[in-house]
This record gives sequence, C-alpha cells and structure tokens, in this order.
Amino acid sequence: MVVLVALFVVNAMVCLVAPWIGVLAQYTISVLGPQYIWWWLFDDVRPSLLVTLPTLAGIGIALVRGKVNARMLRTRMNGLMAVLYVCSCIAYFFGPYVDVVNQYRFYDVDLMFSLWQKTCLSYLVGVLLIDSERKLEAVAALMLVTFVYMTWWANSQYFFNNAFGRLHGPRDLSGAGIYNDENNFAVLLVVGAPFMYYFGLSVKRRVISWSLWSIIPLSWHGIFLTASRGALVATAMVLLVFTIRIRRPRIALFVLLAFGAAYAMEAGDLMKSRSSTVLEYETENSAAYRIAAWQGSMGMMVAHPLTGVGFASFGQAFQDFSDVPPRIAHNTFFQIGGEWGVVAAVAFLCLIFTTLRGLWVTGSLLRASAGSGPLPRIYYINEACLLGLVGLFSCAMFLSLQQFEVLYLLLLTANAARVLGIERLGRADATLSATLKGMPPPLASGINPSPSP
Repeated sequence: MVVLVALFVVNAMVCLVAPWIGVLAQYTISVLGPQYIWWWLFDDVRPSLLVTLPTLAGIGIALVRGKVNARMLRTRMNGLMAVLYVCSCIAYFFGPYVDVVNQYRFYDVDLMFSLWQKTCLSYLVGVLLIDSERKLEAVAALMLVTFVYMTWWANSQYFFNNAFGRLHGPRDLSGAGIYNDENNFAVLLVVGAPFMYYFGLSVKRRVISWSLWSIIPLSWHGIFLTASRGALVATAMVLLVFTIRIRRPRIALFVLLAFGAAYAMEAGDLMKSRSSTVLEYETENSAAYRIAAWQGSMGMMVAHPLTGVGFASFGQAFQDFSDVPPRIAHNTFFQIGGEWGVVAAVAFLCLIFTTLRGLWVTGSLLRASAGSGPLPRIYYINEACLLGLVGLFSCAMFLSLQQFEVLYLLLLTANAARVLGIERLGRADATLSATLKGMPPPLASGINPSPSP
C-alpha cells in the first residue's frame, strides 16, 4: 500500500509538469485494470480519480502557458466523435425510456452516463496531449504491455490453475472487472496482436523479433480459451487485411498456416463446437436472438430517430419493439442506433471507416516515402492501429462495445498516428523540394516529390 500511495504521489507531481504522463496513467487504469488484478492493494482507493485530477490540473497549467496545440483536435475523426458525444447527451436528457424502471433495466443509467463522460474526457485530453512521435510510442507501448500481461494471464489460468470453459479476464472478489465478459477479454487479445507483430518487425535483431512474435500464438490460445466466436471471426479478418498489407507472400502464408495449426491443436472442443455454428444463424439460439435484437433496434430507430430510446435504456425499451425476451443488441451499431438515434449510428460507422481509410492511406504514403530505406516507427504504429481497428470493428458486429475503453484508446492512437504521419510526410516533401532546388533541371523535372494517395 505504501508503494501504491507513493506511485500516485509521484504521478501527481509529474502530471503538473508533463500532463501527458497522466494520460498514460489513466489508460493504464482503464485498459490494464490493475485495480482488478491486484485488487487487495486498491481497497477503498479510487485510482481513476487520483490520476484524473492531477492530469486536469497539469493540462490547465499547460493551457495557461500556451503549451497545448489544438492541431491534433482538428481532424474529421474528432468531428465525428463530437457528433457521437452530442447524440449521446441528447439520448440521456431526452430519451423516452431513460426514466422507465422495470425488470429489464440492465444498467444504472446515471452511472453509465457518468462513466461515459469520463471516457470522453480521457479521450479529449489524450488527443490534445499526445502530440509527438515519442508520446505516441509510449501509448503504443502501453497497448503492448497490456497485451503481453493479459496473454500471460490467460495462459497461466489454463496451465497452472486448470481453468476450463469460457475464460474471462481478471476480476476482484465482487466479480467486477473490465474484462469480466469473456468476449471483451478476447477483443483485447485480437487488438493487441498486430501491435506485437509490428513491434517485432521494427526491431533490427531477428532473434529478438522472433522471441516477440512467439507471444502471438499464445494470444491465439487465449482467444480459444474464451470460446468467443466474434473474436475468431475478427482474427480471420485481421489476417485477411494483413495478407494484403504485408506485401510479403511468404510471411503472409506462414502466418496463415501458423494460425490454422494453432486452431487445429489448441482450440479445444468448446471453441470448435461454437465456431461451427457461426453461419447457422437460423437454427442456433444465440444467433437467432441477436437477429431479433437487431430487428428490435431498427424499430427503435424508426420510432425515435433523433433521440433513440435513451442512453443505456435498450433493455427497458426492448419489450415494446420485439416479442423475444429483452437483451442487449450484441452489435455496437444497433446498440448505438437504438439508444442514441440514427444520427449517432451513422456517425459511428463514418468514424470507423474514416479512420480505417485514413490509416490505410497514411501507411501507404509512409511506405512509399521511405523507398528502399528503413521505415519509421510511426509507420509500424499506423499499421498496428489499422489491423487492430479492423479486428475491433469486426468484434463490434457481434458485441456492444460503445463504452469499451480499448476502442477509444485505439482511436486516440490512430488519430495521433494519422496526424503525425502526415506531418512527417510534409517534412519529407519539404526536405526533398529544398534538395531539388540545387539540382540540375533535367533531374528535378523527372521527380515528383508529392505522390498522391
């Protein structure tokens, strides 16, 4: 406990000078969740509050000193995030089912909205403060650390604690934990694997690279232990995009064969049984109920297009739009659309596809700009974000992830990678243009320093 208090005190002092450290600390609390792993150390401690307050004080000081640059905020991604946030507030204050209390009210609406405010505040502060490649690398390192620890934790439960069935993530004695749902736990492993691959690719010594890559099959084993069909489909989608982006057929083929071998040897009867029903949506009860929930969501959007049924109010409204027992949508698009309205649903899709397109273009330009030379680290982070978001969005088609912290950490990282990558390209073009001014005209006229996307 003494060490924990000392860490919070040191963090508070550092945040006043370098508030971006507070962003890392906040997302460590949100995504790694040490309060659920080592829960006995956090008894009667509010780690999120102890980290957030000094971070806000630090950013306040930085604003007064003119040290905060809003350039990271002025992106189309953040414009869509703003639309999503406004729609969520409208749904909370004007949604017709927010105040309805019945047996199907799955969540405390006020508590969920309070948590959503914290999520959005963390994202906003992160966007403002993660404004350099060095800081971006630190955020990517946080994703790596979380991925490695959770991969180790999942496998240790199986090999040392005889954990079988659908494995969830760490949780405290009350059963609370950000990965209490095994599907959410699987999503983290899906998102983290691309970061590990590209980190290994950025390392010059191949022995170290292969050592790092050896963790990825263990993460696949962790996904199999959760028996999450959505995560299995998402992994397949990540590998598909990976084969397109890598431009190395032998490596792509090796990875595909490795995953196939891992599935054959490690998946287990439960994962294989559940995966065999992925396409049998008409006869498989879980899939049939999900389709009914999606149909109910469409009814909510038609009846309440501007407000939705209300923030975190899907359960209490469901019985008025479907004949099946109430449940959540198990689809982020339909969950947002039903609760926050049509505009929010469209904004969510635009946010995802705008981010994916931006990462795709930026990565291609960074690769082309490097030519035959070494690729910059920001390229690897950009590609990791691209594949991670492909995996997360694939999972979002089967899960309600509208308040999942990993999603917003990934979007924050993608926003920084996109902006900083474009700035690096701009500096490269400026350097090349300055060099060309001193060259003979025939040589200069044959070079186009600014390839179009």
